[in-house]
Amino acid sequence: LKGWAWFYDGDYEKGVEDLGYRELYVRMLQYATFLPVMRSHGTDTPREPWRFGDESSPFYQSILDCIRLRYSLLPYTYSLAADITFNGGTMTRPLAFDYANDPAVLDMKDEFMMGKNLLVAPVTTPMYYEKNSQPLEGTQKSRTVYLPKGKRWYDFYTNKTFDGGQTITADAPLNRIPVFVPSGSIIPLCASAVEYAAQSVGADWEIRVYPGANATFTVYQDAGDGYACEKGDCSEFQLAWNEQKQTLTLSARQGKYVPKPMNLHVVLPNGKSQTVTYTGKKVTVKF
Repeated sequence: LKGWAWFYDGDYEKGVEDLGYRELYVRMLQYATFLPVMRSHGTDTPREPWRFGDESSPFYQSILDCIRLRYSLLPYTYSLAADITFNGGTMTRPLAFDYANDPAVLDMKDEFMMGKNLLVAPVTTPMYYEKNSQPLEGTQKSRTVYLPKGKRWYDFYTNKTFDGGQTITADAPLNRIPVFVPSGSIIPLCASAVEYAAQSVGADWEIRVYPGANATFTVYQDAGDGYACEKGDCSEFQLAWNEQKQTLTLSARQGKYVPKPMNLHVVLPNGKSQTVTYTGKKVTVKF
């Protein structure tokens, strides 16, 4: 086998039984959560979540957290994919695409944008275990993250805010990698747990609005399966935040595809929220 089985010479000879491998796998899955394609990939060792420990295992729970987050992001990622198809948009973006006036990001190699609204900082060094399950003592469970100037930045998980133009130390425990949202962003998510992609069609959504500047986001919708969208059976509507008026306006739906009325839970980082039923007609939510 030695002539072709190159993967047998890797760092983790015990595969999934090695806690160092488990940590690496979790970090790479977290990274993939924010890529155009999220794929559990590897060779010569099991990759099913339950092979990483029982339900009390932090590795098992972290893997489930990744999968759940990816599903919750479906309204956002689906719309980004449509923007690529119809407008030549980009889902995975270097920071220089959106912050070209900030010299500090022009050669940034360890952070990227998912769309224009999520800054992702993958963890690329071990913090808990080396290979052969050797514990790492005294390591920081954090990494430095540069936040581009010209924006105020929200921690995606806690809503804590930071001024742009500085490097911060961001928490990076095993169950998440640092993710930040620039002020003037709108992110649609599934409001409740989704276990497969088609379940997101017609589900309640959470619309997260990150104030600080005017913002827009175009939502794309179709049946979620089949090829009818290629014949025009699709639609879109725009979410628009007015910073001065503190209002979110949902435009009238444009297109042939008409989904069932949707319950949209509009949420601000300060905890304020309102729920509206969107039927395809223009509606404005005032805060």
